[in-house]
Parts: sequence; C-alpha cells; structure tokens
Amino acid sequence: QLINLMSSSAPWLVGLLAVCALAAMQSTGAAYMSTFSGMVTRDIYRHYFSKDASDKKQKFFGRLFVIIVAAAALIVAAKSTQAIVMLGGLAVAYGFQMYPALLGLCYFPKLSTKGVVSGLIAGLIAVTLTDKTSAWFGVPWGAYPLTIHSAGWGILVNLITVVLGSFLFPDPSEKNNRKVKRHKFLQSVSGLSPDRKKLVSFAWILTLVWFLIGFGPFATIGNTLFSDPNNPITWAPFGLPSLWVWQLLFLLYGIFVMWFLAFYMGLSKPIDVDKIKNSDK
Repeated sequence: QLINLMSSSAPWLVGLLAVCALAAMQSTGAAYMSTFSGMVTRDIYRHYFSKDASDKKQKFFGRLFVIIVAAAALIVAAKSTQAIVMLGGLAVAYGFQMYPALLGLCYFPKLSTKGVVSGLIAGLIAVTLTDKTSAWFGVPWGAYPLTIHSAGWGILVNLITVVLGSFLFPDPSEKNNRKVKRHKFLQSVSGLSPDRKKLVSFAWILTLVWFLIGFGPFATIGNTLFSDPNNPITWAPFGLPSLWVWQLLFLLYGIFVMWFLAFYMGLSKPIDVDKIKNSDK
C-alpha cells in the first residue's frame, strides 16, 4: 500500500528503489553463490575427494556448484514466494553468525577453534528458534522475542558460547603461538599509522551509531520523527514518510562512514610491499 502511495506522489523514488532492489539482489546473490561454491570446492571436494586437484579442475567444479545453487534457487522461486522471504531473512541472520570467527581471525587469537565452532552451531540454533521457523518447533516465545531480530539472539548466544568454549577447550599452546605470531605479522604490515590510531574510538562510535540507530533497533526513532506515517498531508516538505527520510539520511551518513573508514583511516589502502619484506627479516 505504501509503494502504491509513493508511485503517485514520488514516482522517481519508486524507480530508484526498484534499481536499488535489483542491485541488492544481484550483489547479494553473487556473493552467496561464489562463497558457497568456494566452500564446497575447497573445503569438501579438494579436502576429501581430490587433494591434488589443479586450479583448472577446481574452477570447473566451482562453476558447476554455482549452476546447481542457481538452479535450486530458481526452483524455489518458482514454487513458493513465501519460502523466498523466509530463506532470505534466515540467510542474513545465519551469515551474521560468522562474525565471531572473523573477530578471532583478525583481533582475538585466544578464541579457540572448538569455541568458535561451538558458538557457530549454538548461534545457528538460536536463530532458527527465534525466527519465523520457531513455529515449526512450538516454542512459546515465537518469532523475534522482545522485538529483537533473530540475528541479535543468535549472535548473543554465539558470543557467550565462543567465550565459554574457548575458556573450557583452549587450543594447544603450539597452535596458539602460531596464531599470535600471525596476528603480530598482520599488525606489523597492515596496522594503522600512529596519527590514525588516535581516531579508533571515534571510528567505533561512528560505526555503532550507524548500525544501531541507522538500521538497527533504534531506527524506530524515525517512524514518527518527521511526520505522521499514516497521514500523507504531514509528509511535506519531503513528500516521504518519516521513516524513509530517516533511512535516506542515514544512507548518506553511511556513505560518509564508509569513506572515513576506507580512505581516511586507511582500511582499504593496499599493503606496502616493503613492510612485508621487512617483517620477514
């Protein structure tokens, strides 16, 4: 109904949203398919079936798995549109559970392998039991307990399990030393310059504001901040519902945050080859 209202009052925005939706679907689908293909090819096919597989052979099987995934997606899309919405929501929530593993890889070498794997499993279970799929198991709290998204419940259970699992089942000292050495190497070749390290706290604040207020749980502030969403007369001067104005403002804010992190803080700059050579010495 809201889209129909916007098509008459702001048709240009509906067209822009359609383009954004197509771009989001293409970029997300490509990332999911290539990631799945890489995991199956390298972690299953090469690891268990053909350890000496050449690059050409791995590319062939990788493309084959992409075709299989795309075909499966087309079948699901043709058979059930409701399943698409549910699976799309689950995919984002499930993918979010990889963050503790990423944090351990980049920042916290003390997180053990068993702890991270246990946390991932616990997070996936928590997501399943707090999303719309909770109806399958008859749990009393239903979907999104306390209005918190299933990804939030999953990452909470995930992090708790990771910390406890790493404490109870630490990695062997030899493996832990290798991880610490790897972290020191990464820090030496890709760490921030001294003048940028002073802005790390500010960068964290910008990022958390973007996540929590822009499109996180506090985005509800924008529901009625600028106008009454149920009364189009109050949408002036923007001609848009309050929440849309809020989202567009935080879209611009997000562009600034990405520029600040990627270019000003230098997180997207290529690593200096000389640093790598000097670190080896």
